Order: sequence, then structure tokens, then C-alpha cells
Amino acid sequence: MNNLRPVKLQDSAVKARPSSKWTSRKVAIGLLVTLIVAVMIAWFGFLGWGMLELLWAVAAWIEKLWAAFP
Repeated sequence: MNNLRPVKLQDSAVKARPSSKWTSRKVAIGLLVTLIVAVMIAWFGFLGWGMLELLWAVAAWIEKLWAAFP
């Protein structure tokens, strides 16, 4: 009455393909990660550029102040 043998549900030669939905989701995540990394690099570049400009302005002010007192 009870059959305890394992049931073969799929032929072993048949390989499961990833669905196109999963592939498109992986591509979208990859593009989003790439965009976030690019924006972070640009943001840190602008912050660094702003810091250099600030340091140059302070250095010019100190030089001007130093030249004012002979």
C-alpha cells in the first residue's frame, strides 16, 4: 500500500534555467550599485576639491595677514 521509493520528479539531464525576471533583477541591482559607487566617487571628489579651495583661501588670507605686519 505504501511506496517508500523516492519519486524522480525531473530528468537529471534537464537543467533549471534562471528566469528572465531574476536575471533582469540582478542586472538592475548591478546597475544601481554601479550608479551609487560612481556618485560616491564624484561626491568625495567634489568634497576634496572644496577642501583644497578652502585651504588655499585660508593660506592666502594668512599670507595677506603676514604681509600686513612688517
